[in-house]
Amino acid sequence: MHILFWVDKFPLLSETFIRDQIISVVAHNHKVTIHTKNRKINTSELNALTGFEKYNLQDKVVPIDVLFPRKKWKRILRFSQIILQNIFSKNLKYYVKTLDVKSFNAEAKSLQLFFKTHFLLKNKVEIIHAHFGPNGQDATVFKKIGLPIKLFTTFHGYDIRLAEKKGGEIYTDLFAFADGIFSISNYNTTSLLHFGAPKNKILPLSNGVDVSFFKRETPLIKTDKIKILTVARLVAEKDLSVAIHAVSKAIEKYPNIEYHIIGEGEARNTLQNKIDALGLSSQIKLLGAKNSTQVRDAMVSSHLFLLSSKAEALPTVLLEAQAAGLVVLATNVGSVKDMVKSGVVVQSENTAAFTTGLLSLLDKQSDWLASSALGSTYITENYSITKQANTLLEYYKK
Repeated sequence: MHILFWVDKFPLLSETFIRDQIISVVAHNHKVTIHTKNRKINTSELNALTGFEKYNLQDKVVPIDVLFPRKKWKRILRFSQIILQNIFSKNLKYYVKTLDVKSFNAEAKSLQLFFKTHFLLKNKVEIIHAHFGPNGQDATVFKKIGLPIKLFTTFHGYDIRLAEKKGGEIYTDLFAFADGIFSISNYNTTSLLHFGAPKNKILPLSNGVDVSFFKRETPLIKTDKIKILTVARLVAEKDLSVAIHAVSKAIEKYPNIEYHIIGEGEARNTLQNKIDALGLSSQIKLLGAKNSTQVRDAMVSSHLFLLSSKAEALPTVLLEAQAAGLVVLATNVGSVKDMVKSGVVVQSENTAAFTTGLLSLLDKQSDWLASSALGSTYITENYSITKQANTLLEYYKK
């Protein structure tokens, strides 16, 4: 099969679940194209994908410029050539439909729809798999012109929150034209049904984890330092000030704590000021963005993992943390309670509850080894990328 993955940007270090899914499809010998909205490939992040060079992901990325000549005269010339080449082709009817200004407005006027359709036809794309609802909604245009393709869309987190804010009608076309809508969690399934998605189109498919990549080589053991880790974007919805406060209180009882936060975002200065005000800059450190290998190395050398979010669906980072044998403290948002088997889940947006949860884990260090093994086994059995890839490919075929 030839599958086109439709994403905003590729790659993003915060979206390893998309990269791993694409790699799993490539590993099954299917042809893959990655369509991005941004006009430049993020080569700096591609270069950071240590260990994934053999998949040649950079050669599979097609920015919008490749599909759509920016200069008007080139656009018109290429348009004329394509029409002449297909004047007696069975595909001509699709090309003609892309010019329907009444139905497709700006995309028809600018010939964007024409050139994207040509790319799909020329390369014999059979399946479009969009990640995030808005991309799936955009991709329905090809179903409207009648292209013989299947359209699947995976909903994650922000796209669910977007519909909660604006209303489920923003996905009306997607719900009508999609062949399948992947839900990564029970929370998302409930939300999608509420928004009006047809029940028979909703397909359960969690994000997968490369468990072999995150496997801890040595058991979780006590050391002279208690190493605590968070991997998250530094944004308001991650509520990291709660985690920082809880760690500051824990340090009063356990002064050998070392807390590292990997990630970047607009809240960095605010969080750093909080750390400085607590006088804990030597023990609580913001490390900035890291690549997958660096994140994995931090996980397998830490003891506890904290997720203090006030909004999530199914945070893949918790799957990765448990695969790496970490004991978890997380807030009860989205489907977190269903996925955490190694650790404690507490009420969100509650600093006192998060602090109590952290202290309870620190007071029971003798339980860490068993908890670590329980979590890693659960992820291997239920969320391995191999298992999820096999399920995905079966959905494609059906």
